[in-house]
Amino acid sequence: MKYQFISTEKVLVITMSKSLYPDRLKLEQQYNEQLPHYNAALQAFHYKLRDILNSLEVQYTLKRRVKTFESYYGKLLRRIRDEKVTGERLPIHDILGTRVICPFLEDVSLVETRIKEMFKIIDVEYKGAQHTFREFGYSSTHLQLEVPEDIRKICPGLDIRHAEVQVRTFLQDAWAEVEHELIYKNNNKITPLDEPLRRKLAALNANLSLSDIIFQEIREYQRNLHNELAKRRLSFVNIVEERKPGLAVVTEKNKKATRLPNQRGMGTNTDNMDDMLLEALSAHNEKNFPDAIEIYTKILEQNVPPNIKTIVLIHRGVANFSQSNYTKAMEDFEAATVCEPQNSRAFYHLGIVNRVLDKSAAALKALQTCVEINPFHVEALFALGRIFFEIGDFEGALEYCEKTLLVEPGSAKAVDFRELVISRMKL
Repeated sequence: MKYQFISTEKVLVITMSKSLYPDRLKLEQQYNEQLPHYNAALQAFHYKLRDILNSLEVQYTLKRRVKTFESYYGKLLRRIRDEKVTGERLPIHDILGTRVICPFLEDVSLVETRIKEMFKIIDVEYKGAQHTFREFGYSSTHLQLEVPEDIRKICPGLDIRHAEVQVRTFLQDAWAEVEHELIYKNNNKITPLDEPLRRKLAALNANLSLSDIIFQEIREYQRNLHNELAKRRLSFVNIVEERKPGLAVVTEKNKKATRLPNQRGMGTNTDNMDDMLLEALSAHNEKNFPDAIEIYTKILEQNVPPNIKTIVLIHRGVANFSQSNYTKAMEDFEAATVCEPQNSRAFYHLGIVNRVLDKSAAALKALQTCVEINPFHVEALFALGRIFFEIGDFEGALEYCEKTLLVEPGSAKAVDFRELVISRMKL
């Protein structure tokens, strides 16, 4: 059988051998015979991968599938066709396919790294990396790996040696599913004449990619804010302990967060309220209280919602407290209770500054208001116990000490304090 391929330069006459065409019926029979082995191997691999990923602090979803024969055969024909051009037939490694889907871009990186550590990797392909901003195509990391030896032992009839793991974000996965339906299943029928459709698809893909970046940046900001708040709280507890011993219940060592580089490639906008708050907290934790107070004040000069105003007032009050400026600290904490009367932390800080100033009645009133709003505020419970002890009300001290231990059973300081209270009650 002869086919003529016409080119602008010459006419090529190529004889096509019958051996070029695979025996579909025979291939399908062999494929169906292997299908139970494929399913068993994929299930075992799924469980193995799940156990490995569970050691990461990553939320993920696992999907798995054995490639259908129709899909396999179509890919085989494309490989044979491409071989006529390149002279090389690429292997098919994705008969066994597993997909790991994560919320954030950094999770994708963590999962990829762990898979590379635990399996023998044959190839890694970053889908979508080659596309320009005017093109469309899903982003995904594809890792081809050898089927582990322990799985081959429990599936001795398995006739393939490789499997594929895809790692994506949820948004990348959503785009891939939609693209598969709109484009892949329609034989890539997006022609240059469909320029409006191409622009729409490119815009959608760009929006999803940008959304992934924004989600990651929000996560990084929240992590940094949480860490700075934890350090600020620990600093406040230590200062109070120095000036009025016995208030601290438990302190936690702050975990250092691992951050990705800013993927936007833009500098920090200090006019942004979120960035200003993070900058103020960083200065605060570095004990640069004047700068922290200045930034807190600039934030308060803006039109901020009541709940945000309360938070900033509390932070500024703590910074003033740290500089022993108790009058201004008291003003900030009182303003916070007026701004948001149901904020337990505002009353807690108001109670602490009163206690440091030996104003027991005012301290008790503020701290009791705090635990009325939040009965599980462990620092306020413990502080109440200490104040009752100081004014000689040992029953009241024991009551709040017991409440503290119900919330924080592992508090060594509360246990020691309870023993002290009981010993005084026996005198």
